[in-house]
Amino acid sequence: MKFLFITRLYSGFEPSLKNLIWKPEGVPTIYKLLNQAVNDYDTSIIFTAKDSGATYTSNWTNRNDVDIKLKNFNANIKVLAGVLYFPNFFPRKFAMILRDFRQLLKVIIYIFKNRPDLVYCDSANVVVAFILTKIFPTKPIVVRVLGVCSFWRSILNSNRLVHKIYKFSFKGEFACVIGTQDGSGIEYWFDEVLKKNVPRYVLLNGVTTNKPSYVINKRKNILFVGRLEEYKGILIFVSAMIKVLKEYTGNLSITIIGDGTLYKKAYSLCKKSGFLKNFVFLKSIPHSEVFDYYSASDIYISANTDGNLINTNLEAISSSSCMIIPCSQKKKLIDIKTNQLLKDAVLYYKVNNIEDLSDKVMFLLKYPDKIIEFKKKLSEVKKNFIRTWKERMDEENIILKKLVDKNLKR
Repeated sequence: MKFLFITRLYSGFEPSLKNLIWKPEGVPTIYKLLNQAVNDYDTSIIFTAKDSGATYTSNWTNRNDVDIKLKNFNANIKVLAGVLYFPNFFPRKFAMILRDFRQLLKVIIYIFKNRPDLVYCDSANVVVAFILTKIFPTKPIVVRVLGVCSFWRSILNSNRLVHKIYKFSFKGEFACVIGTQDGSGIEYWFDEVLKKNVPRYVLLNGVTTNKPSYVINKRKNILFVGRLEEYKGILIFVSAMIKVLKEYTGNLSITIIGDGTLYKKAYSLCKKSGFLKNFVFLKSIPHSEVFDYYSASDIYISANTDGNLINTNLEAISSSSCMIIPCSQKKKLIDIKTNQLLKDAVLYYKVNNIEDLSDKVMFLLKYPDKIIEFKKKLSEVKKNFIRTWKERMDEENIILKKLVDKNLKR
C-alpha cells in the first residue's frame, strides 16, 4: 500500500530533518504512526511549514522546498516551505494565504504523480484534505485531529472568515476522521463539526510502559512536562510553586520539561521570586529521556486547560505518579472522560486557581504517606485503560487497511 501522510512541520521533528537522523521530540501520536507506516507501507511524508500563530515556534529557515532522506527512516520526505518562500516585503497575512495555496498545489501535483492508495492529513491541513476529496473523490482521505484546542473550539460559533473556512472544511466527505481521546471532549465536538455519515473514531493514545517508584525522596521533586504556553497553564503552575516555596520549610526541587513562547516569562517569574535555585528548566529533551523524570518525581502536576488525557499525563499515569490535575469543566465538556477513568486515584484542583493548586501541593508535602497512597491507587486504576503504543497503533492500522481494501473492491 502506498501511504501519503500530510502533516504540519512540528518543531519536534525539525532537528531530525536537519541532522538526517530520525530522533523525534514530542508529538508521539504522530511519530509513532509514522514509525508504523514506514514498517508496513510504501510511505511518503509531506511536511507543510505552518510558520504562523501565537504559540507556534520554529527554527526551520529553508526558503525553498526540500527533499530529504533519513539514514534510519525509510520514507520519501518532502518539506514544503512556509512564508519564507515569498519576498519579505509581502504583508504577512498575504504571504500566509499564498503559502497555503502554493502548498495545496504542490500536494495535488504530488498525488497525481505518485498515486498513493491512502492520503492521511493532520487537522492543520484539513482545508487541503477537503479540497482533495473534491479532486480525488474515489481516493480514501483520512483526517487526524489530535484533540480540541481552543482554536478548534472557537470555530463552532465564530464569524471570522478563517474559522468559517475551517468549519466548512470539516464537513468534507472524508473516508473517516480519527481523533485523540485527550479529555478535550472531542467526541462531542465531532458531533458538531462532522457530517453525520462520516465515520469517526476516538482513540486513547498508547504509552511506553514505565516502572513506578514508591520511594519518597528526602528532597521532594515536583514535575511539570509540556509546552510552555498559556493553555498548558505554565504560569499558573509556576505561580503556585512560588507560593508553595514561600510556605514550605523543607527541601523542594521543581523540574520543568518543555519549551514554548512563555519560557522567558516563566523563567523571569522564578528569578524575580528569589527561588530560581529551586527550579530546573530543561527545555525540550528527547522523548525517550523523559521517563526517568517521571519515576524520580514525588508529585506530577498538570495545569492543562484543554483536557488531561494528553500524552504527558498518560506517561505519568503509566509511571503511577502521584498526580494533581485540574477538575473537569462540565460546561465545556472538558475532562468528563478523564474523571471517569481516573476516579479518585488523583488529586483535583480548580482550573487556573493558584491558591487551590498550592493548597493541594502543601497537603501532599505535609502528609507524604498520601503520595504513596495515590501512586498505588493509580497503579490499580490504570490497568482498566492504559495500553501500549503497539496496541494503539495496531488498532489504527486495522482502520486504515479496511479503508484501502474497501476502496479496492469498488
